[in-house]
Amino acid sequence: MVDELVKDGVAKEDNGAICVFVPKIKVPLIIQKSDGGFNYDTTDMAALRYRANEIKADRIVYVTDVGQEFHFKLVFAGGKVANFYDPEKTVLNHMAFGMVLQENEATDEDGKTTKKVEKIKTREGKSVKLAELLDEAK
Repeated sequence: MVDELVKDGVAKEDNGAICVFVPKIKVPLIIQKSDGGFNYDTTDMAALRYRANEIKADRIVYVTDVGQEFHFKLVFAGGKVANFYDPEKTVLNHMAFGMVLQENEATDEDGKTTKKVEKIKTREGKSVKLAELLDEAK
């Protein structure tokens, strides 16, 4: 996908990374990092293309926390620039549900334990299973 976007002139190199620049949005979609790696921009763009063109989805709904709102705005706009979907045939929606937070304990230099509420850090393996979250909510 990255090679195709570069070949088609949709993506270009910027500071060592391969990016898709979307009109009226200052931050680009980084579809290949400067170290050669890939990220959520890459996988979400590929998934959008697959769902619209292979599965022929007429509506795609992404359900995530509100913290991902800008990311999906950028992915949807990037998908349009790349002609990965036709807005007349495929409707894209981001359904944001707020934030899922968790309470963590921390010990300061004096040995005092405090509790801190933070966003769940899934990349660090600190997430909880949905069933556990729902049980706790009950």
